[in-house]
Parts: sequence; C-alpha cells; structure tokens
Amino acid sequence: MHKNIEGLKRSAKLRSRSAMERALAAILRMEAEETEINFRSVAAQAAVSTAWLYNTKSLRGRIMNLRRVPKTPVENDARGRRLLSQERVIATLRLRIKELEEKNLSLTEQLELVYGKLASAVPGTKSARRLHVNDGQNSNNRRKSLDHYR
Repeated sequence: MHKNIEGLKRSAKLRSRSAMERALAAILRMEAEETEINFRSVAAQAAVSTAWLYNTKSLRGRIMNLRRVPKTPVENDARGRRLLSQERVIATLRLRIKELEEKNLSLTEQLELVYGKLASAVPGTKSARRLHVNDGQNSNNRRKSLDHYR
C-alpha cells in the first residue's frame, strides 16, 4: 500500500512557518514595549512551546542575546541621571575647595610677609602679630589637599 505523506509535510511546514512568524512578531513587539524577554514570555506571547523555541537555533540565539541585555525602567534611568548629577556636583565642589585652599595659602603667605615687614619696620617693639596655636606647625601640615578630604 502506498501512503501519501505530501499533505502531512506541507501542513508541518505551514505550522512551522506560522510559529516562526508568531515568535518573531512577539519578539519585535516585546522589544518595542521594552518588556522582559525570555523563553517563557516569548512562548506565551507567540503561543508556541518553550521546547520549540529552544530547538530552533536562530530563535534560541536571538532570545539569549536579548535576555542578556538588561532593560532599564524609567526609574532606573532617573536614578542614574540623579547619581551622575550628584557626581558632577561633588567634582565641582572638590575643585572649588582645592582652588579656595590654594587662595587661602597664598593669602596666608602674603599676610606673613606683611607681619614680617611690620615687625622689622619698628625696631624695639613687640611683634605686630600674637603667636597663634598653629604657628609652630610646618607648612606641609597646613596644606591640606583634596586628597586629605577623601
């Protein structure tokens, strides 16, 4: 007896092609909606089995690649922008502190020069400046760089 299986082959190809189209459409839709893409979610959207997705090499590779790419919700983007903004503010403030420390050092040195000139201008008088607690420290200890605050 001769069996006619051509109809069965054609039907299987049509079902496979239809399942492939549904799966691709589901993946594209999920990418556009920025929903989580994994084998279960694609199988549910496309009305196919997860086993079929795993066995179809082109879809399996695509889903695995899309699964690795984390989709960031809007709140994560907002949090990232806020952290970036805070980092920029901190960097700006650290730069400002460094500039002010350099200016302070320069003014302190100028002040010491003026006190020295005042003390030597009038011989026999006491120093124009009273001793301060920090006068005994060396200049390296007085200079606190930006690294000191980290």
